[in-house]
Amino acid sequence: MTKRATGITALLLLALWGVRPAHAACDVTVPRGGDIAAAIAALPDDGHARTVCLGAGDYLLRRFVPILRDGVHLRGSGAATVLRMQDGVAQPLIVIGDWRDEAPAQPVRDVSIEHLKLVGARADHEFMPEHPYLSNSAIVVRRGENIALQDLELDACRSACILTERDTRGVRIERNRILGAVWDGVSFNRSAQVTVRDNEIRGNSAAGITAEHLEDSEIRGNTIAGNGSHGLYLSDSLRNRVVANRIENNRHAAVFLTCAVRFRDPQPVLCWDNSMSQGNVFEDNRLARNEHGYDIGADRAANCKLPQWQPNVWRDNRSDAPNRDPRPEQFGLCTRAG
Repeated sequence: MTKRATGITALLLLALWGVRPAHAACDVTVPRGGDIAAAIAALPDDGHARTVCLGAGDYLLRRFVPILRDGVHLRGSGAATVLRMQDGVAQPLIVIGDWRDEAPAQPVRDVSIEHLKLVGARADHEFMPEHPYLSNSAIVVRRGENIALQDLELDACRSACILTERDTRGVRIERNRILGAVWDGVSFNRSAQVTVRDNEIRGNSAAGITAEHLEDSEIRGNTIAGNGSHGLYLSDSLRNRVVANRIENNRHAAVFLTCAVRFRDPQPVLCWDNSMSQGNVFEDNRLARNEHGYDIGADRAANCKLPQWQPNVWRDNRSDAPNRDPRPEQFGLCTRAG
C-alpha cells in the first residue's frame, strides 16, 4: 500500500470513529469578538464531526459556551486566542454536556478543546446561582465521553480550572498550563479512564489535582507545584497509576490518600463506609519541599484493615520529606513498597 493510500485509510477510520485529525480544516471560523456559542449552535446536526476555529484576539464572554452535541472540535490559534469571562458573571466558561439538568440524561461524545487561553472572572459565587449544581470552573465536563483538552492555558479560575463529573469517561488532559484557581487546579468527581499527562499545574489555592471517586486513570509526567494544600488529593479513588511526576513545594503532602467524607461537622470528620482510596500505584515520582511525601486520612468506617482491602503501592519515589501513616495499629498500613 502506498503512503498516500495509507493516509487516506487513516482519515477514513478517524471519520468512522467520530474523531477528526488535530489539524482538520475549519468548518466555521469565528472572528475576534464573535459569538462562539451561536456558531456552535448553528452547526448542522447531521452526525458528522465539525471544527470551529477561533482567530487570535480576545473573546469576551457574557455567558458560558455550551457544547451539547457530539463531535464538536473547538480550536484556537494558541495563547493569543483568549476566552475571557466578563467580571461579575458567576458562570463557567465552557460546559461540555447537559447543563440544564442536575443529572444529565445522555452523554456527549467526541469533543475537543485545544490551542487557546481561558481566563476566569472575579465573581462572588463558586456555583452558578441559577443552577446551583453547576460549578463556575473554567471547563466543566458533565457525563462526557472521549473528550480531549489539550494545549490550553487556564488562569484565574473561579472554582477549579477543569472539572469532570457525572460519570465522565475517557478524558485526555494533555500539555496544559493550569494556574491560579480559587480552589483546585483539576478536579475529578465520579470519573474514569482519564489521562492527565505533561501538564503544568501550579499556584492553585487548594490542591493541584483533587479526585472524589476516580477510577482506572493515569497521571503521568506532570509538574504539580506550589499549590496551597496538597499536590494530589485522592478520595475514594481506585486503581489509578501516578507515574513520573514532579510534585514539589506544595503546602501539605505531595500525595494525600483519604476517604469520601460523610460528615465534616461536628468534628472529627467521618467517612462513608469502605471509601478509602485503594489499589493505586505511585511510581518513579520526584517529590521535593512538601510537608510529607504521602499522608493518610482514614477512620473506623473507611480504613486499610477492612476485608478485601487492596493496598496502594509506593515504588521508586524520591522524596525529601517523611511519609505519614497515622495509627497503623488501628487502621492498618495503607501503602506498601512495590
